[in-house]
Amino acid sequence: MTFDDILAAADLPPPGPEFYAARRKLWLTPRSDVQPRASPQGQSTSRQRLEQLLSTPNAVQNDYVWNNGVEKVYKNLSAGGRLKRRLPMALIIKILHAAWLRDDTWPVGAVAPEPDDALPDEQLTPPVPPLYSPSLTEYSSGVTTPWMVVDRNEMDKNDSSTTR
Repeated sequence: MTFDDILAAADLPPPGPEFYAARRKLWLTPRSDVQPRASPQGQSTSRQRLEQLLSTPNAVQNDYVWNNGVEKVYKNLSAGGRLKRRLPMALIIKILHAAWLRDDTWPVGAVAPEPDDALPDEQLTPPVPPLYSPSLTEYSSGVTTPWMVVDRNEMDKNDSSTTR
């Protein structure tokens, strides 16, 4: 089942913040019908080795791990190269983290913030921005333009200081 099929079957609210929140919740909900793609030949030995290296404690700081495979993959990726076989995103993140520690992009000892893509227990809707309605004066045509937005107090002060 594709995401479009899921959207078509969902009872979504009308467009607006609630629609966004409902659609986001659908997108982030894990689907049980999705099976990970397996390569026809099975998992490659180089990927198995990379997974084994990166599963060791403190792998991203370990020079042995870096020098025995991770550096080569990172240099290929950073040069715009393509992977011969897919790698899980978790491995790619560890490879990038290891490289960023070595080039000081990621400060040593820094901790990544908690993920923000997890949905809270209760669905939160994004705040609705306030609506602005221009105040009409006897001289106003009712058409609003960006340069017509002024502070109401400032406008009243100017009206009282001028003669008609």
